[in-house]
Amino acid sequence: MTAAVPHPYPLIEHQGDLDKYGPPGHAGTVNVRLCERAFCENFELVLGEIAPGGEAHKHHHEVEYQAMYVLQGTARVTLAEDPAVDCPPGTIVRLPPKLDHHVLSLGPEPLKLMIVYSPPLPKRNDVPVKDD
Repeated sequence: MTAAVPHPYPLIEHQGDLDKYGPPGHAGTVNVRLCERAFCENFELVLGEIAPGGEAHKHHHEVEYQAMYVLQGTARVTLAEDPAVDCPPGTIVRLPPKLDHHVLSLGPEPLKLMIVYSPPLPKRNDVPVKDD
């Protein structure tokens, strides 16, 4: 049996052991970086949770592509000036760079999203979130 190759980044972790943060320009949002730049320079993988009524205010990313997969809840997503679309679990939202987008958690349960950014997002003013 071959032993695992040593790697500077932990290869197996539980999401509960990772730091949580609130991204700037979001309300009621708690994210966890599942894979970050330290692991791979090509993408960032985030588990996002937005409380009912919480939102990612209208914004865009300069160079990053973003893909969101709705795991739980319903997201109301507005792209640019298009009409809003309600996105239940199983919905995939693909966002190229510079596309304005807004995401609202419709409730009654929290909205849970799997999010991929490529390349990883630059350093921002994320706010650490502590467990109660």
